[in-house]
Amino acid sequence: MKKLFSILALALLFSSCEEDVKLNDPGFQAFRDDVLFRGLQVTAYRSGSGAIRIEALAEDQELTLHMSNSIRGTYYLASTNVNNWAEYTSSFDDIVVDYSTRESFEPITGIANAILIGGTGYVSSNLVGTTNTGNGSGMSVKTTAVDGVIKSVKIVNSGSNYQAGDIITINGGDNNAKFRILSEIKIDKYENGLISGSFKLNLKNIYDNPFGQELVNFQNGAFYNIPVVQE
Repeated sequence: MKKLFSILALALLFSSCEEDVKLNDPGFQAFRDDVLFRGLQVTAYRSGSGAIRIEALAEDQELTLHMSNSIRGTYYLASTNVNNWAEYTSSFDDIVVDYSTRESFEPITGIANAILIGGTGYVSSNLVGTTNTGNGSGMSVKTTAVDGVIKSVKIVNSGSNYQAGDIITINGGDNNAKFRILSEIKIDKYENGLISGSFKLNLKNIYDNPFGQELVNFQNGAFYNIPVVQE
């Protein structure tokens, strides 16, 4: 009954991305492209240098989070620190597709985003161009708009040379909708051999496997009281 209550509590967590995780038992969940991903077997490892690796296994899926340290804080992915990254493998119908937030130890450009300004005058679009505050170029996105305001955005073409923190303006409408490229893992608590935190990220099909999609998105991710094994 206690475990059932924890699962229900965790499910309620993801009805709001602002709500903190509050569970009695260990838990690991996220929405993978709007489908619930629940880690059925989760283990965290700490290396001698203090780096953390969390492995979450689900049926036909595996998601691994890598952080360069175990100190409480935010670890940005797809940035200049290649020691912060994530990898995801799906094996649905015995077809294995590998995804990662980096390629050949270099940051990639297809990463999660957070809307800063919904803008005005927009309509939903499957493919719309963007402009950028940084050096990136070529990104196009899919948008969902309600009453002219963009409510969600997903990268369709990732472009090149984008970095975490770049602010992207979505073309169309009144040209005032903006989002920030942001892929991250947060460690909220690490004590007594247990680690808790949250994450959001996009991972790229690193081998361009035609049986997989180009990008996989994880949002509203959270891990709570995961036991850490010293390596």
